[in-house]
Amino acid sequence: MASNSTVLPGVPSNIALLTGPILLGNLFGYGLYGILVVQLFIYYHGYPKDSVYLKGTVYFTFFVDTLITVFATIGAWDELAAGWGDLSTLTPVAWPIAAIPLLSGLVASVVHFFFAWRIWKLTRFRILPLCICTVSLLAFIMAGYAGVRSRLLGVLHLNDQKPFVIVWLGGSTFVDIVITISMVTLLFRAKKSTTFQTTHSGISKLITVTIETGMATAIGALVELILFVVFPMNNLHFIVFLVLAKLYSNTLLATLNSRASLITNRGQTGKPALWNDQRSDSTSGSSHIISQGTQAQSRVPIPPVQITTVTERHHDPKDIEMFIMERENNDRYTKRSDWM
Repeated sequence: MASNSTVLPGVPSNIALLTGPILLGNLFGYGLYGILVVQLFIYYHGYPKDSVYLKGTVYFTFFVDTLITVFATIGAWDELAAGWGDLSTLTPVAWPIAAIPLLSGLVASVVHFFFAWRIWKLTRFRILPLCICTVSLLAFIMAGYAGVRSRLLGVLHLNDQKPFVIVWLGGSTFVDIVITISMVTLLFRAKKSTTFQTTHSGISKLITVTIETGMATAIGALVELILFVVFPMNNLHFIVFLVLAKLYSNTLLATLNSRASLITNRGQTGKPALWNDQRSDSTSGSSHIISQGTQAQSRVPIPPVQITTVTERHHDPKDIEMFIMERENNDRYTKRSDWM
């Protein structure tokens, strides 16, 4: 029996590696975008008192990430739906896809600048934050330049983009690793300086979140770089390329939302308490002695009863890590103007 299957002339043998990664990249991107929306919801309801600048950073990265999702969807539609069966659609780089490197580099730089600012606030040293910002800015410029060149030259000349892509993704990977090491070092130092179990446990959770989020972005950028350099004749790198910005956005929100790890419930009150290990300046006590009973009601002598009233002040600092470091340095509460 003769086979009814036919092969279109001119179809490359690796067609699945050209179109499949675009599909997978969009699917994974939709999943991470959903996680980002949930994290934004948690942030919106959990931290309404954050500064305008911090809120602006969060909403700006979310807006840019939304644009990336829209552009990636348009690019996938053009190549997998509207251009189905037309091999000429695979040769040029569509403008929505060409814009993604610029936008991804922008999101990464915003997140890098945010962490550089945090490191500066915690250490007051300017050299390391300036190095982070410089390398991140260079990576952003190279990302935008690579996107423009890919649009002008097309897919057949993507191999010429290697120097720019290496600077872009290599620089981002380097910055991610430096930020992770710096933040973990600062948190470990704060952890060793405190003797309070509540603070100790909270810092341990922050260290875990910092390592997980920092290494996620570093590994993502490194894998994208390796796939682009090692497999230049297919689109395997699109699997990571289309989700890279979402890794940075989720890292930003995961870091901000992790501040809730230091908030514990206080019995039946249901109110979050932070820093229950406060000194005598934040806890006041008063004792009252009741030593008299009403003999008319009972002849049994009533022993003295001591009632202690404890008043606790609950603080909700806008930057937990900064608050910890200030307690380490000054051993007292800092002014609210020094908090995030």
